Amino acid sequence: AQHAGGVITEDDFSNYSALVENPVCGVYRGHLVLSPPPPHTGPALISALNILEGFNLTTMVSREQALHWVAETLKIALALASRLGDPVYDSTITESMDDMLSKVEAAYLRGHINDSQAAPAPLLPVYELDGAPTAAQVLIMGPDDFIVAMVSSLNRPFGSGLITPSGILLNSQMLDFSWPNRTANHSAPSLENSVQPGKRPLSFLLPTVVRPAEGLCGTYLALGANGAARGLSGLTQVLLNVLTLNRNLSDSLAHGRLHPDLQSNLLQVDSEFTEEEIEFLEARGHHVEKVDVLSWVHGSRRTNNFIIGVKDPRSPDAAGATIL
Repeated sequence: AQHAGGVITEDDFSNYSALVENPVCGVYRGHLVLSPPPPHTGPALISALNILEGFNLTTMVSREQALHWVAETLKIALALASRLGDPVYDSTITESMDDMLSKVEAAYLRGHINDSQAAPAPLLPVYELDGAPTAAQVLIMGPDDFIVAMVSSLNRPFGSGLITPSGILLNSQMLDFSWPNRTANHSAPSLENSVQPGKRPLSFLLPTVVRPAEGLCGTYLALGANGAARGLSGLTQVLLNVLTLNRNLSDSLAHGRLHPDLQSNLLQVDSEFTEEEIEFLEARGHHVEKVDVLSWVHGSRRTNNFIIGVKDPRSPDAAGATIL
């Protein structure tokens, strides 16, 4: 509320209505990948997968080389994500989304990735990436082909810090808009994500569902992540582990992950990375920063009639259950 230092009014609440929309969909390694449409960054997730699909990512390729390709791909995908917003208020966002879902566009972008050297600067213009660092996830799967993937967030811990008389804690989702003079590196704010009455802000909440592209037999996944832009990086790498490298879900979630921070031009890697892997990336021109945890990615997987729920081992308070 404005009297408490906010920017919204009672009319903003009363005039707002939730939209029920179809997910964006891509095909990756014979599987449909479904993720939320703009103002969510699902198209950027699918763009990352489309770019990676053209590399020879197999178990015969060294992990270090694969990490370099993933890092360079995510630089592009995150730059694309920063240009999204609410398509109801900007028709160019629909055009950008179509490009992100295109295999032809992915091949063009892949052609700009050097196999042995990190790009000194992002290939595309980048706006500041912000979003909810914390999120609650519910991922449910059953034998009847119904899958639920839900991710919600108050944005910051305890949201706005305001509680209504009825006891509802208000979120701080307004911070997900691009505000003039508030970007961390004093860069220009994204016009596509500028604040307007009724507009929905850019969101990195990406509940994602995977199922076979043809027939019923194969791998089904429900995934979610926290960590804002780091979550998109995490989801991309988990999907790569499961669908390309054929790892089980537990190993895929536990594997070390990276995230290119486009504002600082640092490649962040988590505590699972070895010194040899870090040295390889640095030799390729990446400026590496090691952190404890980048994001938590949780998931559920169904293979034929076997269903398993798995939590990210980095998370101290999540739980996964398998019900037979």
